[in-house]
Amino acid sequence: MRKIFAVAAATALTFAMSTTAFAAWKQDKTGQWRYMTSDSTWLTSQVTPDGYKVDVNGYWDGQPSTKAAQQASGNTKDQGESAVSQYRIGGTRIFKITDASFDEAANAYNVKVSLFDTAFKTSEEIQNIKKGDVIELPSVGKLTAENNASRGVIRTGRKTTKDGTYVKDSGYSVRLSDEAGNHYMLSGQRLRKVNADNSTSETILRPVATEIALTIPGYRTTVRVNGTSRYSSLKKIIENKMMFEATLSGNEVAELKDTVYNYDTTTTPVYSEDAAHGNLTNKDQY
Repeated sequence: MRKIFAVAAATALTFAMSTTAFAAWKQDKTGQWRYMTSDSTWLTSQVTPDGYKVDVNGYWDGQPSTKAAQQASGNTKDQGESAVSQYRIGGTRIFKITDASFDEAANAYNVKVSLFDTAFKTSEEIQNIKKGDVIELPSVGKLTAENNASRGVIRTGRKTTKDGTYVKDSGYSVRLSDEAGNHYMLSGQRLRKVNADNSTSETILRPVATEIALTIPGYRTTVRVNGTSRYSSLKKIIENKMMFEATLSGNEVAELKDTVYNYDTTTTPVYSEDAAHGNLTNKDQY
């Protein structure tokens, strides 16, 4: 299986190299790939512009493009290299504005943002967690596993099976607790606090980087957040230094989406599926 995967990954990489106009990939005599920049230096210990990870010596690690992983997790594919291309995101990529100024001549906001990820560990890493294991997570601290990691499924009514539901594999998850008695549920997509009644109340974000410079055109509109009746305009998001999701074209925000992390979703009404697509004709009811 490892051999089959390696061949498939190499095929995908070769295709990406042949279809990326400015990708300067070089293969040495041993068959290993390295990425050369325009000034004839090797990229090392980072993610290349087309989403492949290279080690301290500049060699590709043999894994698929991280951009494919971002798409699978719900992140829209960026267009071109950006200030955040070097950071590997396992869940959903979230930005938070820390500083902003408006350039009237360019009709654009120059902003500084912090970068967060909803994921702390991959499903494969979670799979190896056993009851009693102590793990340390950024911004949370030391947590103890209350059970062995188990594989879960998501059941919906979209398709009919024997039990009337559609089953989707949600990967591995594990229940954790801290010394203060707080409980958490860790999956490959997110880390959530768990209430006494087993309902989830808060999604915790993993800090990735700070002081990232981006440009947001002043005419850019925001996409409505799916899951709450609230809605924030671009001006409100910037002035209140709120969080957002974005598709980037270089270091410019090509699409900006409001996010549920701006709201207390435990008290904010959830609107209908139709409204989630922007048809908020009944927004005054909320």
